[in-house]
Amino acid sequence: MDITLNPKASQISPMRTVRFSAPEEKAAQDMRQSQDKIEISHEGQQAAAETPDFDQEWKKLEDMLGSMTKDEFMSMVRNQLGEQKLEVNWNATVDPDGQIWCKSYFDSYVSQVMEFKDTAEGAIKDYYAGAYQEALNSPLGRDLPSQLNFIAAKYQCSWSDYFDASIPAGERQWTYTQVRAMLTGTGLRLNDPYALKDIHIPTNEETTKIAKQAADDKIHELVRRAKEASCMTDKG
Repeated sequence: MDITLNPKASQISPMRTVRFSAPEEKAAQDMRQSQDKIEISHEGQQAAAETPDFDQEWKKLEDMLGSMTKDEFMSMVRNQLGEQKLEVNWNATVDPDGQIWCKSYFDSYVSQVMEFKDTAEGAIKDYYAGAYQEALNSPLGRDLPSQLNFIAAKYQCSWSDYFDASIPAGERQWTYTQVRAMLTGTGLRLNDPYALKDIHIPTNEETTKIAKQAADDKIHELVRRAKEASCMTDKG
């Protein structure tokens, strides 16, 4: 491998070529046929042009490179660059279009909603289990219309013989709403202040914060793996 340098870009001077020493297992002929070249940057050329007694400095460089193999030189370069590594945008590396982050965010958000839904529905059914069983065995009949008429009479119609005035008005309305949903198989109301009084109902801000953290954690994990893979590649 040769390095071609132009030590004085601003002067008319011949290009200088330095040749690495060949590894023991490589023949000298192989080295002479190598076409690999490294061009010194403009800044390097300018610095060299401003160096006093350049020929002497050049001789030192020539002697140093001439005593090194290509692999030794590249190892030295890698060590030097290791001290001045450019910052890598790892987030863009592992998730260039942001789709992984978005999917992780919405997966977490939906998962939280579904988890709360399951917990809340279980609590509501337990809370109104007695009222539900009473409605199933309605004295007006066990068909659905009769069951619905019974809960309307008990929880909404104050003139009915079945009306239960001992239950506070707000709780009566919620009982009617939830038991009716249980009888008809429609959606339960998940903001029930009576059935869910001992269960924390997460706010949108709380759910969003957790979802964002889950998405960030996903990207951080991918970055960690990417860095580990990069280190293994460098070592290899």
